[in-house]
Amino acid sequence: MGKSNPPQSPLLTPQSLTPIITAGYSTKLWDARAPKYSKNVLKSVCVFLLALTFCEELSGYGVNQSLKNFFQKLGWSNKGSNSMKLTYDSLSQFACIAAAFIADQYLGKYKTLLGAASFSSLGFVLIVIAALPSVLENQMLSKVLFCIGVFLGIALNHVVIRALLVSFGGDQFSPASPPEQRASYFSINYCCKHSFSAKMIVLGAILYLAAFFLNILAAFMSDDGETGHRISYVCGVLIVVATVLWIYFGQDSAMVDNATDSDGTPFDRELIRGVKQVIYILPFNAFNTFWWVCQNQRGNNQTIIQQTDVRIGSSPDSTQIPAPTVQFFNPGPGLLAVPFFHNLVYPLYEKVVGKPPSRYGKVAAGYTMAIVAMVWTGVFEIIRRSSPLLTYVDANGETQYIYNNNGGQPMSDIRWYNAIPQYVLVGAATVLIQIPTYDIGYTEVPMALRGVSIALGLFMNSMGSTLLSVIVLLFGKDIPANLNDGHMENNIPSDRKVHIM
Repeated sequence: MGKSNPPQSPLLTPQSLTPIITAGYSTKLWDARAPKYSKNVLKSVCVFLLALTFCEELSGYGVNQSLKNFFQKLGWSNKGSNSMKLTYDSLSQFACIAAAFIADQYLGKYKTLLGAASFSSLGFVLIVIAALPSVLENQMLSKVLFCIGVFLGIALNHVVIRALLVSFGGDQFSPASPPEQRASYFSINYCCKHSFSAKMIVLGAILYLAAFFLNILAAFMSDDGETGHRISYVCGVLIVVATVLWIYFGQDSAMVDNATDSDGTPFDRELIRGVKQVIYILPFNAFNTFWWVCQNQRGNNQTIIQQTDVRIGSSPDSTQIPAPTVQFFNPGPGLLAVPFFHNLVYPLYEKVVGKPPSRYGKVAAGYTMAIVAMVWTGVFEIIRRSSPLLTYVDANGETQYIYNNNGGQPMSDIRWYNAIPQYVLVGAATVLIQIPTYDIGYTEVPMALRGVSIALGLFMNSMGSTLLSVIVLLFGKDIPANLNDGHMENNIPSDRKVHIM
């Protein structure tokens, strides 16, 4: 049997490998807290974590929305800027595995969160400097500062904060506390954002990593002839193969039953049971790759919005709503959807069916809603492109187009708010998918592996962004700077078919 661990500081992840959180074991670590903290953990302790979650999501979301336009200002094409933004999305989810391991085994979640927040703040300072007009005059310097700040400062630490806040918040609740309290925290947290089988799972992880790094190369080479285009084909194949490997071979975790360390000593049985439980949810996490393809479509949707009528008024020089602002309708309705589903839809389902909806059933419903959202996005783009362009007659009597202030492209005679349904649908699907995913990743594995489990779920976000970047590169010829000259809706059926499959 493995050696027992010494008592841990509340700032470190509890190291118990108890496979089921309701099993009986010592709760002294939680009971030692002052009564003012232990009586109402959500209000007295987790409120600070929720505040940090809100600030992190607000700052990260603010950068994310304008990222595509800024990449264009730095010289990337429409296709290239889309791919670079998706690379940012992918990288921002990529560091979660290493961060979870460091937090669970070495530094503890508190110190890891503190370090990630510090480096993220430094990244924001660099991108502010890169955006100064005097610095923008030197495009190469601005590019270097911006890429260092965005990719190394913000992206690598963004998901570290997000992933650890979920599990660190769950750690604040004693195992003896009602499960509903922890479930409430997860919901509120969202509102504020056999040997051969083992080798196949490892191979799948290697393929994911290879696709991730190749996609970065393809994104930077997206405007250099066909090289980036060909590399993107390789990335797509690697991700699909890796996903199939995880889904197929992750269904059987017996390959770790007789695991030993380097000197042949069998591992603790409790540890093996914990690892098996992590493997059990690998297929589920792999499936979620396709959900993240839909969720990360924000850059493409923004491109569409910028060529709708975003004016406030009807005159040619009316103030225009920035296209990234419209993306508020993704998280905004999601916040309202949480109480809507929990207080109305789920109780009604239980009343009609006779049992509460399962977590996997909620995810399946979310997938269905995501497919509908993608169908509507494709239909909307066809309608937008078929609409006449906005024009006016200038002082010389000549007809001129009305251009978008951000994208610099002519706007179609269709109002921006007609695109809101796609954001609302994706926001509702996010509630149905992400909250159960957090719950599954936290409750289905032992305490010491919860950080890694949740990080695995977010790692698939990285792979979803990578796959979407591949799709954007593959359909690059259909996504010119002026969408009226292309067929951007052609890449939507590909996303939808992958989702349905």
